[in-house]
This record gives sequence, structure tokens and C-alpha cells, in this order.
Amino acid sequence: MKKLIMALLLCVLLCGCSFIKEEKPVPEETKEETIEVPETPIEPVYEDLNTTPIGIYQLQGNTLTRLSNIHKTLNVEEDIGLFQVYPSWEDVVYLQDSFANQFYNTYQEYNSIHPIQIGFHLEFTLANGEIISYNILNPSNAMDQWEYLMNYLYDDYANRGKGFYSHIENDEYNESTLFTAIKLQSSYSCADIHSKIVLTVFTYDSEDDFLDGIYRGNSQATFTICVDGYEC
Repeated sequence: MKKLIMALLLCVLLCGCSFIKEEKPVPEETKEETIEVPETPIEPVYEDLNTTPIGIYQLQGNTLTRLSNIHKTLNVEEDIGLFQVYPSWEDVVYLQDSFANQFYNTYQEYNSIHPIQIGFHLEFTLANGEIISYNILNPSNAMDQWEYLMNYLYDDYANRGKGFYSHIENDEYNESTLFTAIKLQSSYSCADIHSKIVLTVFTYDSEDDFLDGIYRGNSQATFTICVDGYEC
């Protein structure tokens, strides 16, 4: 018995007790994921450098009188009026030359800096509440709302010296055309106009002068046709 115990002790000493230490895995260092957010493009700031003065006038003799409003009853196919355009902020302009020549000479003082064009905008409200609003930039869209108003554009400089001349047709329009006057005439559905008519003239040099089709430059003037029976 004694020998057996001794043999067991010897075995324990020789072999020892084997303990396997289970090592816990070391967690990898957590890395923060960087999410790239696409940059929002910055819209360029609009700046209008066009300082051309402009106004709507009535010509009588050698005097241009700036218009702010007139009162009018709309009758089918009746002229509302012929209105001159002139590059000035002045209330009264006295002509020292023919209207065509003086317009051209004054206009070129600004056009020589950078090419500018003249356009118009008309706005009024119908009986059903619909707002009619549109630009006139050339003869092709002068009749866009012809059932209410018929609009005619004139170039006095191209017809200087003539006693009588007609409005500009689309095939006559080119880059040298100057809009010196606009005539408004009531059309067959003019009775549907239930508001004042606002006519704006403006000068522009690029598409950047428009935002969603609306002129946003500095060179503009507004004239109101107060339709009888409606607030003006």
C-alpha cells in the first residue's frame, strides 16, 4: 500500500497538473466610419451690372413725358395707346433732334459698354381669377395672349425719315432691331380682363437676368393702365 501511494505521488510530480488557460480574444480597436457627404453646389450670386435707365413715355411734339398710369375703357379692337420707350429716368425729356436719332444716340452710350436688349412684360387678371403674365422679347411672342391684347412693336430708328411705317414683323427682326415703341390694342376677349394692366419695360444682356422667366435686373420701369371699373 505504501508503495502504491509513493508511485502515485511520483506520477503527480513528474506529470504535474496541466491547466489550459483560455485567453479571451482582444477586441480590435473600433474604427469610426467616415461618411462622405457630397458638397452642395453653391449657386453664384446674381449681380446686375446693367445701369441703363429706361422709361415709358408719351411723345408730343419734341417733348417726352414719362407715364405712370392712364385710365382706359376697354373696347374690342380699339387702341389703348402707343407708348414710346426711352433710355432715361427723367420725368420730362426735351428732344434736340428727331426722336429716332436722339433715342439711338442716347441708347448707344449704354449699349457700347455691353450689348443690351429691350423687352416688355404684361400682367393682368381674368374674371375667373387667372393671372396672365408674360414677356415680350421679340415680335414672335408679341401676340402670345392675342385674344385679350394685341401688341405691336416698333423700331423708329430703322424707319427714320418715313412719314408712316408699320410694326416690326418677325422676319424683319434681327440683332440690330431697337424697340422704341409698343402699341397695345384691345382684342375680342378684352371684357374678360377684370383688373388693371401692368406694362413693364426692361433692358437685359443675358438669360441670367431672368429667374423662372421673371426679369430680376435693375433696369426697368412700370406703367399701369387703370381699366375702368377695377381698382388701380
